[in-house]
Amino acid sequence: MDRVAYIREQEKQYHDDCYARSKLFEPGSWLHKPVQTVMELLEAFDGNEELTVLDLGCGVGRNSIPIAECLMHRRGSVVCVDVLESAISGLTAYSREFGVDAFIRPVLSGIEAFEIEPGAYDYIVAVSALEHVCTIDALGISSRRWLEGRRLTALTVW
Repeated sequence: MDRVAYIREQEKQYHDDCYARSKLFEPGSWLHKPVQTVMELLEAFDGNEELTVLDLGCGVGRNSIPIAECLMHRRGSVVCVDVLESAISGLTAYSREFGVDAFIRPVLSGIEAFEIEPGAYDYIVAVSALEHVCTIDALGISSRRWLEGRRLTALTVW
């Protein structure tokens, strides 16, 4: 196994274990609350009657679920992309538990394989995205596509 494949396998094992051990929004892990910056940037769209959000590397919904809760009184959706089956399965269950499943669109895919249509999203969230792509070049190619044709795109990458 090459070095990148090994690192990706270790990341998968770590996340699978974390999702199995920790409950979303309960203290004790990094899943206990959404990223503050993600939620603060969402406020820039408060005047929008409709909002389409893309969450790349969404996990079990740490950011997607609170974003979807903000959509409950307007039109919109959160397209949630993750390469891990455990993440998409957890996201689907949590979105039902929190009553936002009508706003969540889970997609099982790697970030570099997900086709981003220019102008399709108002807000793109990519927290810790570097660990979800095979190469930094893949993220760079994607990021140029992300920004095409948008009035305002907020991209958060840690």
